[in-house]
Amino acid sequence: MTARGHRRVLVTGMGVESCAGGTPEELWKALSAGEPALAPLELEEPLPCEVGGAVTGFEPGDYMSRQQVRRTSRFQQLLFAAAVKAVEKAGLRTPPDALYVGTGGGGLDESARLVTVLRERGWAAMNRLGLLRLLPNMAAGLLAGELSVTGPVLTLSTACSSSTDALGAGLRAVRDGTAEVALVGGVESWLDLPCLASFTLLDALSRRPAAEAALASRPFDRDRDGMVPAEGAGVLVLESEESALRRGAEVHGELLGAAATCDAGHAVAPRADGEVAARAVVRALADAGVEPEAVDLLSAHGTSTPLNDRAETAAIRRAFGAHAGQLAITAPKSVIGHACGACGILESVGLLMALRHDFVPPTANLENPDPECDLDYTPLKGRPASLSVAVKQNFGFGGQNSALVFGAA
Repeated sequence: MTARGHRRVLVTGMGVESCAGGTPEELWKALSAGEPALAPLELEEPLPCEVGGAVTGFEPGDYMSRQQVRRTSRFQQLLFAAAVKAVEKAGLRTPPDALYVGTGGGGLDESARLVTVLRERGWAAMNRLGLLRLLPNMAAGLLAGELSVTGPVLTLSTACSSSTDALGAGLRAVRDGTAEVALVGGVESWLDLPCLASFTLLDALSRRPAAEAALASRPFDRDRDGMVPAEGAGVLVLESEESALRRGAEVHGELLGAAATCDAGHAVAPRADGEVAARAVVRALADAGVEPEAVDLLSAHGTSTPLNDRAETAAIRRAFGAHAGQLAITAPKSVIGHACGACGILESVGLLMALRHDFVPPTANLENPDPECDLDYTPLKGRPASLSVAVKQNFGFGGQNSALVFGAA
């Protein structure tokens, strides 16, 4: 039990598929060095958006049967692989009690393929399993069947906060006794032409040329011009302290608290004053029983868009008050891009690794700080630090604001 009378919720397994690599260690290597894992996109037609974070070298057959590979779409395959790794890392021998998955779009790329076939060859030529390949909940459904999860299996979709909110749901399930072990994942595969074209029309994506791929994502920098899209998946195993001790499980950290709010305003632009976003952090800290001054590190949403980065700076100042000036902050999207529904969980893995190594990862490409983004965003070079408590915050279209509080193992 914690000081607040809650059951402790420990992280006992981690699995990832990311543009920086397929293990937490590979992800951490890129984040801690501030080396962007971004590259030119390969698209059927040219777009002003030329750079992204694709998962390369991924072989779904390494984790799934040939039949499963044929029947599933990329977002399902990415999550499946990350889950297999997390379960193996945790040493689980019995089914998890609950499963929560966050995704922004599910199989949006599969939907585009179906429409193309429909228009060119007619409905009868469409993939018979197409619907099952695109529904957002089917990645979780596939995993539930594979792992025999008969408890709650829920898919959350809150845009870029999806997997952050999924972790909050998993925290509450383990904390209140609904589950001893909960598997929590996030996944996105949205590097398809229609989706990227739509984001381009919203002026949301960086237009840096392919030759400048490594420089494209630059949160809080004066010369930022939009987010860099990425794909990926991450899965964490959340487990009660009692269960983890009973199994002798390795502990990677502790999830202490979670909260969410909504701006209830513009569909894509955050509130400039950061007031409601700050409230999510304040509530997450209260949920964790942690004072703002006890937080050592904050992992920012940091999309590299002009509006978000300024609003986030305002939110951090509101949430932490005078402590905001002493807080170490890192922006992982400068290295791994924006994986939408998967970003929260991938960035949480990075945060857990930072706590383990007592090291603040840098914000890459922060060469000319925006005067309105005047906090310690750890430009260009990381540094050793004594880290015990960290906050992860993410914001999504629709005014979604979500925050998590982690503790070191």
